[in-house]
Amino acid sequence: MKTYDGFIVVFTEGLFELQGLNSHSPIYYEKEQQLGRFCYEAEEHLFPTELRLLKATLGLNDGLWRSYKSAFVEGNSWLA
Repeated sequence: MKTYDGFIVVFTEGLFELQGLNSHSPIYYEKEQQLGRFCYEAEEHLFPTELRLLKATLGLNDGLWRSYKSAFVEGNSWLA
């Protein structure tokens, strides 16, 4: 998954799954955490131009991107 195409797949699947869930359910929060982990991995493995293209292709603005990253950190408080 360390490629642009790999990240497109996992983000697309994750965002699709979120749409079908209640935003107050534990599963929704777990999916947000997973997307947050993908955000960190994408930042680590993609070139800046690929990262910008990924966000634009997925329709993720910087605020939502940071929100997913925060969900990941909150779910893994030992990282903070």
